[in-house]
Amino acid sequence: MAKILKLKEGREFRMGEGYTTKVVYPGMGAKNITLNYITFGPGQEFPQHEHGESEDVFVILEGSGVLKQGELELPIEAGDVVYVPAGEIHGTIAGPNGMVCISCQAPPDTKLYSGERDKA
Repeated sequence: MAKILKLKEGREFRMGEGYTTKVVYPGMGAKNITLNYITFGPGQEFPQHEHGESEDVFVILEGSGVLKQGELELPIEAGDVVYVPAGEIHGTIAGPNGMVCISCQAPPDTKLYSGERDKA
């Protein structure tokens, strides 16, 4: 059955800095996709990581920052949609006014939700 969920009422989980909630995730029954809501303060970082089998898409809703891929830093801002193919290293750092985004992975990366990828 369909569910109506609230972005800001997901379950908190830890990975790096900022405040992250999992909204659609394996523990609530999702088998093929996830959705997370992330709020970063100024300069907060979501550490670089990779999803071996999962593609990642995130949408910047507010603020700005940089997408990091190794030493490469690309500017991102509200309205940008970032696509990361499976197996590619990536992370983000919020700009001086912080950043709010939604991220989705398909299929779900179970290591993300177990805390195994948290490097903080």
